[in-house]
This record gives sequence, C-alpha cells and structure tokens, in this order.
Amino acid sequence: MSTMNPGIPADGSNMQNVVPQLKTNLHVCNRSYGEVTDMGEDLVDLMATCQRHTRCSTSYCLKKKKGKQECRFGFPKPLQPITSVTSQDDGEPMVLTRRNDNLLNGYNSVQLSAWRANVDMQYVVSRQTVTKYVAKYATKSEPQSTAVQEVYRNIMKSVDDDDGTPLKVVQKLLTSTVGERDFSAQETCHLFLMLPMVKSSRDFVVLSLDGSREVDDNLEEDKPVTLESQLDQYCTRPDTGDFNQLTLLKFVEKYKIPKKKGDSIIIRKKEVLVIPRPHCSSDPDGPNYEQYCKQQLMLHPSFRQLEQLLAGNDRYIDAYASFF
Repeated sequence: MSTMNPGIPADGSNMQNVVPQLKTNLHVCNRSYGEVTDMGEDLVDLMATCQRHTRCSTSYCLKKKKGKQECRFGFPKPLQPITSVTSQDDGEPMVLTRRNDNLLNGYNSVQLSAWRANVDMQYVVSRQTVTKYVAKYATKSEPQSTAVQEVYRNIMKSVDDDDGTPLKVVQKLLTSTVGERDFSAQETCHLFLMLPMVKSSRDFVVLSLDGSREVDDNLEEDKPVTLESQLDQYCTRPDTGDFNQLTLLKFVEKYKIPKKKGDSIIIRKKEVLVIPRPHCSSDPDGPNYEQYCKQQLMLHPSFRQLEQLLAGNDRYIDAYASFF
C-alpha cells in the first residue's frame, strides 16, 4: 500500500501540475488492463484521474467542526517524508505512510491497475478498527425517499381549491406512497443475482392445524387431489412405543413427509423450528380463544384422533384448562 505519487517528485513539489497524460480519446478508466503497454505511465494517469481528492463540497465531504468547515476525509493531508506509526485521538495506532501528494488516496499499484477506478486503501493495525469499520458499513442507511411530511405538503399544493375534497387528497396520498418503498443497493444486487434475501442457521416449517392440505401436482384418476398433510401423517404414524408417545410438535420437528404417498416417513438431518398456522390469540377474552386452546392441545399431548383431545369435555377451552 502506498501514498506516493510516481508522477511528481518525491519531495512533493510540482503537485499543482498533476494532470492525466492521455494519448488517445479513450478515458484511462475505460482502457482494459490487457491494452496497457506502459504500466508506469498508465499508473500515473490513473493517479491523476481518479485517485486524487481534488474537489471538496458541502454536499459530499465538507463538514462543520468547531465552527469551520473541514474535509471529513482529512484532505489536504500533510506530506510524510518517511513512514511512521502514530496514535489517534482514541488511542488506536495508525500507520502514516510516506507521502509526497497531499491529495492522494492510498492505493496498491497492482490492484489499482486492474480495478481502474478510485480506491482508498489503509493499513489496519487493530481489531477495534476492523470492528468499527464493519459495524459502520453494515449499519449504514441508504438515501431515503421523500419524507411523509414533504409528500403531504406537495399533495396539498397540487390539489385545486375546487377539487380539494378529502377523498381526492387520500387518493393522491395512496398514489404517492402505496406500492413504493426504498430499495438498498444490497437488496437490488440480490434480486438481480437471484440470491436468497434471508439466510438462517435454522430451518423453519409451517404446520397447518386447520386441516388444509397441499394440492397434488401429479393427479391420477380415482386418486385424491390433495397430498397428506403433516397432521395426517402424524395421526397415521407407526404404532410403536416411541411414536405412540410422540407429540405433533416433536413429530414435525424430527420427521418430514415423504414425497411419494405410502413411503416411510423421513428423519430430518436436523430439527426445525415449527410455526403453527393459522395464528390465534392467547387472549382468553378474544374471539378465537377456543381455536387457540385446540391448537395447543394438538401440539403438546400425543393423540391419534382429534376427538381424544376433548378428554370428555364439550369445549377445547375446558380440555385445555384441565391439561395445562
């Protein structure tokens, strides 16, 4: 890694005359690596074109600090006759490489020649610095779309006095907001590359407790049009000691339904997290509390027929109270 510009003297003089020496109309960054004949001259052109921080602006890097504007990247940087190690304000060590150009970003000549665009290389000499850098970019927010308050303001300006009914305003608001959201650069790349949006160390399985079944894609005459559900497989599980005491929740965690009807159940390579559906509120005063109690009884005690879960009660609420 270096901060030495081979296009100017080692003492840093003549910096004001650093300009790209382009021999053709082709921009140096568009020149392919295979077309380069003089690596030294090409590197000088790349330095002058895309490695020097020659322009500061309030919209990019100029920030107020102690009442005056300063470049947040620290340019122009002091020249360094030799490479040295110093301490930052937070006590972390920092390598100051030899520098003859106060506007030059750090680079690696091989990487820059191949990348052919701006880079900013720095030595990392502490674990704390790495942690801060990764956390900063992992949590960096993307530019946001127009704020809701600004959307409201624009809508009110665009609505005529004669047609400024509440319905018209709501229609414009929905048109401006519904169906629109911010996409990050990372999400866009995942969509283009058809990569999964979510990765997890655990697998999840949705367990239907309302009796619904998946439709069979390979329909045959005089055959059911639906496949057996996990609940069906559980109720018809083998009549052995281990399976008899197995609850529906544990059954789904450990076994999966075979693809072909009649095949033996398959042991999962690793247990999964089960998501019961449909979701019912556990609020005793809620309208679906009876269904919630039924679901809990289906998940935890072992059974082969749903009628067993009532255990002589008329309601699942009473059976749930007796069991738990």
